[in-house]
Amino acid sequence: MKTRTPLLLLLPLLSALLLVASQAHAAETPHDRETDHLDAFDDGGPRSFGLMLNPAGVLLGVFGAEADMLLGDVAAVSAEADWVSVGSTTAFGATLGLPLFPQRVPFHGLVIHPQLSLARATGGGVTADLFGAGATLGWQWTLRVGLTFRVGGGAMFSHVVAGDGAGSLVLEGVRPVADGTVGWVF
Repeated sequence: MKTRTPLLLLLPLLSALLLVASQAHAAETPHDRETDHLDAFDDGGPRSFGLMLNPAGVLLGVFGAEADMLLGDVAAVSAEADWVSVGSTTAFGATLGLPLFPQRVPFHGLVIHPQLSLARATGGGVTADLFGAGATLGWQWTLRVGLTFRVGGGAMFSHVVAGDGAGSLVLEGVRPVADGTVGWVF
């Protein structure tokens, strides 16, 4: 009987301890990445890279292909190859940009896209290098599967920096920029 008494006293004490003890919870911080659920903005992890074409730019004589690499929740770096044909001027060049996502959802929502460009232009027997700076403002939609659309507009200012074409090329000065981009983000 002596062995049953401590066991009988220990059983209610252990039961009370289990009832009073709180449930265990994981400590969550703002830096946690959750991948155990699906919602509109988290479908298996953040998207970090995009490949896109701008068919709307053809309306203004520009054909471009763009690659974007995400830098964080707010910005990406973009590299674009362009071919331009406006009037008698033809050019090819490269554009570097910094797409900004003020709503902190990359590749979705409001996009502010400042850009710098360098192009080699020929027209009317003249060849010149142009440096440009500009920006577009638009809205981007990205579907769960990765298909993305961006619509917007802006302006680009270009100036001849080398060559014999100062003042005679159609691309020099301010020109409109159409952003009707379609692509895929990974």
